[in-house]
Amino acid sequence: MDQDRGHGMADGAAPLPRGAGDGARSVLDGLGDAPPSPLPGLEVLRALVADAAHRAAVLLDGPGDAPTGADEGVDDVTADVARFVARGGDAHLEAAAERLGVAPGRMRLLALAHRYGGRAAVATLLAPRPADPDVLASAEHAVQPLRPSPTAPVERHHNHLTDAPARVQLRYGPDLRWHPYVERYGTWQPAGEPCSDPAAAYRAARAALRASPGR
Repeated sequence: MDQDRGHGMADGAAPLPRGAGDGARSVLDGLGDAPPSPLPGLEVLRALVADAAHRAAVLLDGPGDAPTGADEGVDDVTADVARFVARGGDAHLEAAAERLGVAPGRMRLLALAHRYGGRAAVATLLAPRPADPDVLASAEHAVQPLRPSPTAPVERHHNHLTDAPARVQLRYGPDLRWHPYVERYGTWQPAGEPCSDPAAAYRAARAALRASPGR
């Protein structure tokens, strides 16, 4: 076998010099002027390129956060925009919110949900979904010893288990895990990574409130 071909030469193409890919720079780094309309600005393009590179690396490592039937309840565009903002912070939040037609505060919650639990967490945030009553009853029993007001009623609604006096809510997601939420400023907000154990999710929500109470 020809040594050059063993090093990646094929169909008569010249091989890349050794180390040619090391320290590669994006072609965008050499641009100084804004791209012509309708292309987005340089900062947005750089963010998109970085996001695409990250996504490719994740896909090479494994299936990652690819869409699955278990994630019904969130469309691909919403999930992808939430993922993009979750990685990039608030720099592109307003543009993302406009793209989805939601308020910036709502966009921030979608990104926060994705940061904690990926696509399934976004689906869990978006809308209630049916849940097995026995699953909810079992979860309520599991969190009962942890409740600061154990005699107060717990509300069950679809996949939501709400302990209003404690400002804690657990949502049973399409990933079959419990997503912790806390009430801040009149809004239920994602508060931690989802857990298969409802008691662990409840503790995570309580810890989040202690760290940043808010009202």
